[in-house]
Amino acid sequence: MTDQPSSDALTSALRLLEAGRAPEAVAALEGVLAAAPDRAEARLALGRAKSAMGDFDAARAAFDAVLTKLPKQPELWLELALSEARAGRGADLARRARKADLPPLLVEMVNGAASGQGARALGLGAADKKEMAALAKARPAEAEAMLVRLSKAKPAARLLLLLGRARLGRGAFRPAAEAFGAGLKLEPYAADLRLGLARALARGGQGLQALGQARKACEHAPTWAEAQVVFARLALAHGLIDRAADAADAALAAAPRADAALAVAADVALARGERDRAAKLSEKRKPGAPGRAMALARAAGDDSEAALRHFATAIGDAPDDPGPRVARAQLLQSLGRLPEAEAELTEVLARRPSHGLAARALAYATRLAPDDPRVAAMDAARLAKDTSEDDRRLLDYALARVQERADPAASFAHLARANAATAARFPHDAASDAAELDDLLGPLRTALDAVDGTSDSDAAPIFVTGLPRSGTTLVETILAAHPAVRAGGELGVLQRAVAGLEARLRAGDASADDLSAAAEAYGHAAGLDRAPRLTDKSIHSFTRIGLIRRILPKARIVVVHRDPRDTGLSIWRNHFPDGSHRYAATWEGIADHVGLFDRAVRTWREVLPDGAFHEIHYEALLDDPEGQARAMLAACDLDWTEDVLAFHEKAGRVDTLSFAQVRQPLYTSSRGGWRDHADHIAPLLEALAARGVLPD
Repeated sequence: MTDQPSSDALTSALRLLEAGRAPEAVAALEGVLAAAPDRAEARLALGRAKSAMGDFDAARAAFDAVLTKLPKQPELWLELALSEARAGRGADLARRARKADLPPLLVEMVNGAASGQGARALGLGAADKKEMAALAKARPAEAEAMLVRLSKAKPAARLLLLLGRARLGRGAFRPAAEAFGAGLKLEPYAADLRLGLARALARGGQGLQALGQARKACEHAPTWAEAQVVFARLALAHGLIDRAADAADAALAAAPRADAALAVAADVALARGERDRAAKLSEKRKPGAPGRAMALARAAGDDSEAALRHFATAIGDAPDDPGPRVARAQLLQSLGRLPEAEAELTEVLARRPSHGLAARALAYATRLAPDDPRVAAMDAARLAKDTSEDDRRLLDYALARVQERADPAASFAHLARANAATAARFPHDAASDAAELDDLLGPLRTALDAVDGTSDSDAAPIFVTGLPRSGTTLVETILAAHPAVRAGGELGVLQRAVAGLEARLRAGDASADDLSAAAEAYGHAAGLDRAPRLTDKSIHSFTRIGLIRRILPKARIVVVHRDPRDTGLSIWRNHFPDGSHRYAATWEGIADHVGLFDRAVRTWREVLPDGAFHEIHYEALLDDPEGQARAMLAACDLDWTEDVLAFHEKAGRVDTLSFAQVRQPLYTSSRGGWRDHADHIAPLLEALAARGVLPD
């Protein structure tokens, strides 16, 4: 009879192991084994945990202890093979497997796992060589029918792999996932089945599940570049930049000249703000390779003319692909060249009316009348059966913008559908966001306060922070109109620059040298050597105001406030890059984020000295532009110049949703706009009230 407390402890240990918390899992497993030394499943799990920690000798000892009792257990051999592959001892295990009188298929699977390339689906079930040869020659529909028949006669992993691929090829994503999943029940260590399942889930819109399956495929085939590329792509799509970077590096290590590895590594570099690295990786690809010119365009950074040239190359390489045209149009919008952008997007939609991203970009930059023929085409495309769910979602955002003034009720109906689809695809974890802020304002801040000494950095960037749609782009544009300042936009480099420092703070051994090192890392990533008074409008820097002041004592910080009802309404109305700002697709999520911002700023106001950061209110800026601008420039150690009041005449490239607004003089029509839609945003008002962040 199984001991219940021991079983519960083992279950908890396995959960810790699956969550990546190997040291805690080891402690729990050692407790289980102390009570039940012969418990094979606990010993197996201990081997997995030790391997995850890099203690490969201890892992081998744990696996071998079970193998003495279960010498031909496939799971044991395959887990040992994975561990030995990570240790670089896979060849030794392959020889051992051949001598162990194991079934031939198991020997082949162990060899694959031990090589690091992963075991592959092998079982053929009732199929013989003649039938496999016929499958290879059959047309896709005939081959699929044969595979269904053979799989029903006797399910086998290899047949189910081929069936999954056939279904995936014709766009039947759910049936494909079912086939791959059925194969994995027969051969759970087959990396090709696991990767096939990840692809089917991803293409079927189940991104998080796909991410987990791709991660598992990488664990089972750490040197298989294809698996690492797929995982990197999925991690990138979900904003897991560091995980994507690790996978891209592994793909390059396994296949340094593979186009897919170079491409994903370049995209990861772009996501990390490493444009030079992205350009070098892209240049290594063959001219004309899919996406090469697009990557070079994005890596061009502030050199907009170079980016436009690369977009032109991308269009020439793939004239029927709307992607490069839409990307070029969005750059033209950022540069204020709106008529050119409108013409480009109109051409894309004439060719493909269901292109959601083109429709959204056009509607956000051009005031389209509801009776515009282009709007009618968008609406028809939204209702068409062959329009993808993703395009339909973006078309709803576009049509919501078109109807914003003419038919608010229709606009909010479009938004409700669009945001519901976004929330389903990119769910928001409010508890995780709150826990992260708790850590930054609590233990991390306490550890930072305990560090003696100061950073020696002379860098003096200007951070502009606040909630999205609160006026941060306007404030940055005003500052950048000063001759001594250059707009950096949303640089997105702070968090990575301070990652090492934060790790040292958590370990309790940070020093003033670590503060200086973090400042140097930030300065290098931000390009402060080229523009000392650079603005950084990365929205969430309000969570690290205390840290910014310690690593960059000469930096200046401007916090922008706006009525949360107007901010929340604007967030609800706008579509942000997929996977970012996940809170923005639900009323509760928006209110949660407003609450986090309010708590962060109140905390920094309480614990930091007066003048540690400058606060500006959007409404006050509208009422008294010169007075507010004078106060802000003084707080940033900048001399007064009337140039900043003509910011709309000097705006350069603006890569945010405010690209059109900041090219206009200050206007007040958006202030208090929430009142006209109070009924539609009642859930937001209730949620804000519940969090105590409604204005008096």
